[in-house]
Amino acid sequence: MSTQKKSVVSIVKGTGANSMVEEALSHLGGVTSLIKKGSTVVVKPNAGHPFPPETSINTSPAVVSAVIKELRKAEPKEIILAESSAVGCDTLESLEVSGIGKAAEEAGVDKIIDIKREKDLIKIPIRDAVSDITSIHLPRFLVEAEHIVSVPILKTHINMVFTNALKNMKGTVQDKIHFQMHQTNLAAAMMDLWSVIKADLTIADLIRPAEGFGPEGGLPAEFDCIVAGKDPVAVDATCCRMIGLDVDFVPYFEAANERGIGNFVEENIVIRGRTIKEVFKQLWIPYLGKGFDQWPEYNIYAEGACSSCQGLLAYNMEKLKALGEYEKNAGATIIIGHKKELPQGVDPKDLILVGNCTKKFRDHGIFCGGCPPGECFPGWSIIDRKGITLPEDAGGSDAVRARMARDKEVFLEYITKLRDEHYKKVKEES
Repeated sequence: MSTQKKSVVSIVKGTGANSMVEEALSHLGGVTSLIKKGSTVVVKPNAGHPFPPETSINTSPAVVSAVIKELRKAEPKEIILAESSAVGCDTLESLEVSGIGKAAEEAGVDKIIDIKREKDLIKIPIRDAVSDITSIHLPRFLVEAEHIVSVPILKTHINMVFTNALKNMKGTVQDKIHFQMHQTNLAAAMMDLWSVIKADLTIADLIRPAEGFGPEGGLPAEFDCIVAGKDPVAVDATCCRMIGLDVDFVPYFEAANERGIGNFVEENIVIRGRTIKEVFKQLWIPYLGKGFDQWPEYNIYAEGACSSCQGLLAYNMEKLKALGEYEKNAGATIIIGHKKELPQGVDPKDLILVGNCTKKFRDHGIFCGGCPPGECFPGWSIIDRKGITLPEDAGGSDAVRARMARDKEVFLEYITKLRDEHYKKVKEES
């Protein structure tokens, strides 16, 4: 029997965000036991991209509103909503298009801050850094706040398997650090970040989480749940079990364990409210577990590859099909992971090296760096036959966002058909 201190996670299923958030916190002792009277509270949603609520790319405005209203019951001095959108995106635009900014204002938030525009930053060293990030600049208001309440939406995520509580805090840094985190071991970098800045409460939006090839290639799925807890690792692990995702596929659970951050082992998590069994629904996560023999027209070597690069490559292979580029580039050799030596007789222009694990071979083929690389960069490296590691390699951030937007429309139509076929097959087999 484990003697480790247990983490408490609440699961609520319902139809109204206000009542669901209130109930979720009641299972944790109630909002007045979680938030100090007269404190400064920072609410951190997931508003990384300028897409509307129905896409499930950002946290539901209704959930953000419900959280702010519930926090107000604890009589804090100030409630601040803060975000730093994805690299190349404008935070205020993302808050506007997502509906989160308006919802927060109508719920009575005191202030909305774009972390990217903050100038009053504090340099914080990261002791015993596991990644290459040894110090980080964070906004003073965030460091000095008594409470940080993370309000993520659960999404599949092709280069981190999924995103929810732990990954949401990556939106507390500015673009320079955000990008640097992708150039080192991202899972380790996330835990290095958590070692210096922590959310002390997570309220996760699983009302309409995204399945498929998230974050931008995700499709909303009806789930109707809110999950809350003080331990973000336990929240994430519980959410994984609710959607049928094996925690062993998720790289940052072990990274969190090595850092001593939270519990992901099921026996160390106490569930209150609904049980996992009561709310369980297997979401469609097509980039896991099928192997690379489903793309026989390509020579794929994945020796020692992590789940991040495996999922990323699967996404890009399907994207090649959606864009009509799959057959054009058939015969290419793709390497991910820790391969010890290169296959013989491969033309350098047909050798695609994906991820920092292949960096030692970069002079022998087309190298797409990163740990993991940018979401679209492996596919573009195959199509363009040139290495794309930085946005500048693809024409700069504006060009990258524009190309991603063009690709996205075609890809969403393609994956919607794939999902329909998947669920039809599941229904026939059941």
